[in-house]
Amino acid sequence: MADDAEFAQMDDDWLDITALVREGARSLGSGEMIKPDSLSLLDAMTSVQVMDPRLDMGMLTTADLAEIALWDIDRPLTLSDTLWVANRLFCCEMTWHNSASLLQTIYTCNYYTDNLPTTIGSPTTGNRERDLVLYPLVVATGLCCRRVWDEYLRENVYSEEDVMLGSTVVKFFDNRFSLPDALGLLDVAQAYLETQEGVEADMLAAHVSMRRRWLRVLSSLFAEYLSEDPSALDRSMDELEALRQEHNAYRSTYSDHIGCAGAGVPGVFDVKCMRKFPSLAPIKPRDLLALGEAHAAMASLVSGLLLVRTMLGLESVESLVHFFQGVSRQGDLLPFVRSLLVSVFAGDGLVLLAQPVSEFVRRAISELGGHVGAGERVDLFCMEAARMLVDWFRTLCQNAPRQRRIALKYVAGWDSLQAEAEQLDIWIYSQHASEAEASDPNCNPFWFSSWVYHMKLVLMGGGLMTGVRLDVYLDYEFPMVFCYAAQIFEAHQLHLSRMLGMTSPMQPIDDRLWTRRRVSDTESKEQLERWLAIVAAQKDLATALWLVSHACERLGLFRAPWAKSKKSQLALAVWQKQETPSAQEARFALRFRAFSRLNSPTPLSFANWAGTREQLDEHAIGDLFTHAARVLADAKAAMDQSRRRFGPGSEAFRDLYYVVVANSVALAKLPADVVGSPALAATGSQASVFREALLNEAVADAAGDVATRAKAKRDKKKRAARSDLAKSAREWQAHVDRLVSSGGLKVAWSTAAERHPDWPLFTFT
Repeated sequence: MADDAEFAQMDDDWLDITALVREGARSLGSGEMIKPDSLSLLDAMTSVQVMDPRLDMGMLTTADLAEIALWDIDRPLTLSDTLWVANRLFCCEMTWHNSASLLQTIYTCNYYTDNLPTTIGSPTTGNRERDLVLYPLVVATGLCCRRVWDEYLRENVYSEEDVMLGSTVVKFFDNRFSLPDALGLLDVAQAYLETQEGVEADMLAAHVSMRRRWLRVLSSLFAEYLSEDPSALDRSMDELEALRQEHNAYRSTYSDHIGCAGAGVPGVFDVKCMRKFPSLAPIKPRDLLALGEAHAAMASLVSGLLLVRTMLGLESVESLVHFFQGVSRQGDLLPFVRSLLVSVFAGDGLVLLAQPVSEFVRRAISELGGHVGAGERVDLFCMEAARMLVDWFRTLCQNAPRQRRIALKYVAGWDSLQAEAEQLDIWIYSQHASEAEASDPNCNPFWFSSWVYHMKLVLMGGGLMTGVRLDVYLDYEFPMVFCYAAQIFEAHQLHLSRMLGMTSPMQPIDDRLWTRRRVSDTESKEQLERWLAIVAAQKDLATALWLVSHACERLGLFRAPWAKSKKSQLALAVWQKQETPSAQEARFALRFRAFSRLNSPTPLSFANWAGTREQLDEHAIGDLFTHAARVLADAKAAMDQSRRRFGPGSEAFRDLYYVVVANSVALAKLPADVVGSPALAATGSQASVFREALLNEAVADAAGDVATRAKAKRDKKKRAARSDLAKSAREWQAHVDRLVSSGGLKVAWSTAAERHPDWPLFTFT
């Protein structure tokens, strides 16, 4: 125990409980401990720290005990009371969908932890609002949560990162009520509320109607049911669309009344119910969503579930790639939606409920004009490639940090798969070496390795650019990130151009490869052209942002963390150490270590990166902005010409086009006097020398380097040279500071959160 002097030095937010613990310990004998009855021996043995949630349940105050004592399951309820409980329970449900635990949300409602009476749905009791309205809503909500829990048990989402999954199986009334039972109870509630008057009755009737639709949707929208009855998809989507309309009408009609029902029913919700379920104890505290936030979460949930119909309607692997990449960029998708997309996409050896997983890669290669033959070796390769492709699509449905982490790990696997595909292509070519077509250069376009290389480059580009969305990169790292991205997209563009030149008429293909219809030769060529248009735009965009970020870094607008402070000698010494070539090379190797061991494309080495940077430094900084604007203008013109190849649902092209136009407009806002300023007239090399001179001068001043100054006095030439360089550096820095302080050149960046957050949008003022 700490003494009073130690506690006196602590922050005021800490509460001294020494006396309380000492007094409590006096009442315990040797080997005794304070624990609730629900804490098992296993929980106690596996709790290795004092603040483990299973041991630290929180202290019940007198007010808590008084609130708990007010719980009475037989308490009569008015319509206003019933509406308040229904709204609070709805907030609990939506908070759970937002990654909270059951213990912080649903289980706080005592109706789920107490034994419900047999009077549910009975009109003969004197508590009709409770028996005919509230109980049916409680039962139906429990069945909805049970359905969502069953989806979580598929392990498409991860415990604690996505939603708190406890070790105890959730039963919700021990499965006493089936789906027909719950729907019947809701019908009884609807009939009773139609006989009542008042806004509370109308709002409760809307609650019942939306709950009925929501229960029907969740009861039919899962993989096993859809595979047995494909027509269930249309029915569930119709119900979901109707639910969205009803929910929007509810929010619009009762906007002035939402949250105004009653002052609360005491005792119904026990916020400290953690002591009852120690094995489900959450790691972090979570507050309930407000009622307005809960309704917004419901709207987001419904919109997300509508993506299932979009996914099942896609007809090509190309569209699936763009679909899942779009899903990966939607940071507001709730865990249940992401899990359901994975379950419906691939399960029980099928893709999209119809196509065998083993045929998925055959279809993907065939879509790009490739010829996929038969044979055991080909079948084994297709099975392995399909597994990797399906796993990648599943990964794109995870949260953003895991997407990037796993994608960078997958790159090495795809590199190995590419080597296997090359060997397979060579083996296939050798089987036809004696035939007449062996002399035809189109006989062996290396379709397997070409497709794998294409997918690997898609994975590399996505993994690299996802770091922008996640704020992995600091501003000063943008030049090397976009330089590397430009190299990847350029390699991808060249590869797609080669594939486009190797296309040939398709051979007869098994109908099992297509879930909707065949893809014709013309469509295969158009698909390659669409890929080529997107990758070419990505390359131009990365090149332009590379020029812009390099210019900003040379101007000192994008500073590294160690270059933001000049107040101490230690900070300046750290700055000098971090600016050495060896430190820069170490940072480069750490940032791109996932790509450094790949066989292709040739990894960008630090020496090559330094060489490209030196080439840029030969140009004036203002010219970099001008050239970047020209590159973006050419990219926009090329995308305008390619737009006819993309249909109205091509979000990938549309979102990329938005980023290109937004950055082009931002560069156009740079005034001519700013671009022609002496600050921007300097080359990158001069700016680098100026910054180094200013740093050395600051270090010398901070260290009081008398010896260096005395030596400079004895050497007039050195003194003059140093004085001229320092003077020029100070003048250049003054021009830069003047531009920034006057508002002529302020550079910031953000991401297009609703469009394409993997790319930055620069703003200049």
